[in-house]
Amino acid sequence: MNACATNPGRALLLAVTVPPEWAWAVAVRNTVVLNVPVAPSDAALGGYVAVCAGAEHEPALAPWLATWCAVEVPPTAELRACAVVAVGQLEVVSQYPDCPQSPWYAGPVGLWLGDVVPLPEAVPCEPDSVSTYWTLPEDVRSAVRAAYSAVKQADAARRKLYEERAAAALNAPTLPGLRERVLKLCTCRRAMTPCPVCRALRCPNPACPPHTCAQEGRQP
Repeated sequence: MNACATNPGRALLLAVTVPPEWAWAVAVRNTVVLNVPVAPSDAALGGYVAVCAGAEHEPALAPWLATWCAVEVPPTAELRACAVVAVGQLEVVSQYPDCPQSPWYAGPVGLWLGDVVPLPEAVPCEPDSVSTYWTLPEDVRSAVRAAYSAVKQADAARRKLYEERAAAALNAPTLPGLRERVLKLCTCRRAMTPCPVCRALRCPNPACPPHTCAQEGRQP
């Protein structure tokens, strides 16, 4: 399959089962690649993949990820199993030797996901242990789509808020800086200095009216 091919047609949602250790790595955005035995159909490109944590753990994965990817996998008891944990868009399908260089790629086929969205809560399901690509049950698919949409809508709302705040900041009046707050300027725009006798501010510009010391003015 051409690793650079894309499909502009209707987006699909395929489920792919991976070990819980690998599903966790996808959900925390350590990796965007799924290693599978066979490539999907061309129609899958551009569609979406529901990353499902399988029922069987692979104890050898934790030390392998620590050695080759510098990732510490949580204890087995903390890993979700039999649940959809993330959804990503299928952007590239690669096969050896035509594949990107990555410690996460083990092949023989790599599914490279874009815009991976971890679900706020994993959606329980019974993973297909036979088929590489399978369809989620309707209730599970509805729950996954709802969770995915909620995350995307929240991201869009957050991005809109940031843009509104940025626009407001650009249009806000310029506040006086430290120089303006500390220095007192005469009408001639020169900085005024305190009189050593009465501490009143005076302008050192000879062209300005001379300073009359307040204490001197009170003397008989």
